[in-house]
Amino acid sequence: MKFFKEPSRITITFFLLAVVIGGAWYFLQSPAANEIAEPSVQTAKVRTGDLVLSAIGAGTIVPAAQVDLSFQTNGVLAAIDVAVGDAVTAGQVLGRLEENAQTEADFQALFSPQGLAQAELAVSDAEIVLTAAENDWINLIGEEAWYWEGQLAQAQAELDALLQNPSAPSEQIADAQSRVDVAQGWLIYWQQLHTDELETTYKVIDFKTKKVTKFHYVYYEVTDQELMTACTALELARVSLLDAQSALEIVQAGPEALTAPLAALGPQMARIEKARQAVERTRLVAPFDGTVTSLNGTLGQNVGSSPVVTLSTDQLMVRFYLDESDLTKAMVGNPVIVTAEAYPDLPLDGRIVMVEPTLQTVDGSPAVVVWAALAEGTESALLSGMSVEVESIAGEARDALLVPIQSLHLVGPDSYAVNLVLPNGSLELTPVIVGLRDYANAVILSGLKVGDVVSTAP
Repeated sequence: MKFFKEPSRITITFFLLAVVIGGAWYFLQSPAANEIAEPSVQTAKVRTGDLVLSAIGAGTIVPAAQVDLSFQTNGVLAAIDVAVGDAVTAGQVLGRLEENAQTEADFQALFSPQGLAQAELAVSDAEIVLTAAENDWINLIGEEAWYWEGQLAQAQAELDALLQNPSAPSEQIADAQSRVDVAQGWLIYWQQLHTDELETTYKVIDFKTKKVTKFHYVYYEVTDQELMTACTALELARVSLLDAQSALEIVQAGPEALTAPLAALGPQMARIEKARQAVERTRLVAPFDGTVTSLNGTLGQNVGSSPVVTLSTDQLMVRFYLDESDLTKAMVGNPVIVTAEAYPDLPLDGRIVMVEPTLQTVDGSPAVVVWAALAEGTESALLSGMSVEVESIAGEARDALLVPIQSLHLVGPDSYAVNLVLPNGSLELTPVIVGLRDYANAVILSGLKVGDVVSTAP
């Protein structure tokens, strides 16, 4: 017995068709279907912001210069005139040996009235020697040649001055060269003429008979050796006079004017320099303004070349280390921000002044050694030896246009473009000029404006 009527095939067909149409309508209306039909585009807006390329390192505050001072000779330590922490100035005497008292006395004697008289006498003696040497030379070459020798020296000096002047007119140089040639020609002419006059036979008295009426004829020849000897004597006499005059000027100026080694032109200058060196060997003098940081020695102790005083400059610098991969961010002139552990809320400005040419091993890894100078007025709160963190800034752009780095497309050597999203949703390849870049963002110098939308899809 049947309680239900078996459905017809037409009914089943309509039912299945309705199910298929309903499922299709549901699928098309679902989000997944929309995503497949209209894939979304990954985008980013062009914005303004700051981009800083930097590297972080660690280091210490150190003196700009530090020197260990020792005596230049062995002796007994007689005085130490400073204490640790004292501020000293360049040229200040820091310590003395026992021998210093005698060397100081000998040095000061050079500038006494007796020393001044001795220096003046040396000048007078040198002038006499020079006059005699000039006369000997004139006798050999003649007064006319002597005159033209002076003219030649003057003309040559004028020509040399013109040749050293790149803007000197060629006409002036040619004229100066002509004067040199003329003086040279007259010098040779008169010197040869005088030599020919000397190289003649002349009469002499026969000293054996002591009779004036009896003569012998002698031939005299001016040799090259004689000329060379006379010329050398003349030049030595000139140098000796210059030496004596220079020494006299120093004596007249007083010991305060003698602050550096002297060029010993001759015995007079050498005498002063020898006395000065004797003083320098028996005392310690500060080579620059600074602070005494350590002392090593007691009075009465025999000291030699070992350091007695350590002096540091008041100017402080930062010596820090960077990983070798950050070498490109450690260029001379780059700014740095220094933060001392003692003052974490007081960052200080500075600038890189030196990058050491070789790497050093720090904690088992190679590191770049960098030196930075602090800005003026920022050192008062710092002490040598403080630990610091240093940010070395290789480049920075403030309030710049920024886009994500993945939006850039390389279209040529150092040439970039972005896919600009147009209002209708389409993409337009737009050339841009790129500035600084880091791992996340890039600075756009031209080609875009704030608010533009770019695709970040690869």
